[in-house]
Amino acid sequence: MLAAWQADDEPQPGAVKIDPRCIDADGDAAWASLVLAPRGTWLLFDDVAVSHAIRSVLAGPPVDVVSTFVTGDDRFVGAITAVHDDEPTRLRDDPFAAIFPTCLVRVGPGLLGRTPTPVGPMTQRYGAANPWPWDRFPEARA
Repeated sequence: MLAAWQADDEPQPGAVKIDPRCIDADGDAAWASLVLAPRGTWLLFDDVAVSHAIRSVLAGPPVDVVSTFVTGDDRFVGAITAVHDDEPTRLRDDPFAAIFPTCLVRVGPGLLGRTPTPVGPMTQRYGAANPWPWDRFPEARA
């Protein structure tokens, strides 16, 4: 079961953090590659396997949604990669599937939105829950 709630709400046991831009109550149905670590298993977010998978996703054909799943500040426990079309074959070669088991799931409307394509090679977060703002730049100061 997939569910989402505001970051201020009390999470359910076993919940993971996701980039909040992926969640959209008005989002269309989607196909998703859901990669989840076996219970009690995790990698450091900076692990070379995680970095390689992130770079591989960013180098591949564009997808509508992509986010890692983390617990705590630095524990990688999976990822979601999704497309809003009827082409689940686009998800067949999910790089995160090389790290943990994956399953292809159909997600109904009202959960997944769209994340903008990165304008640069940003792959890290600050404070674990916050992706660096790679989709915008601060205004220039005179």
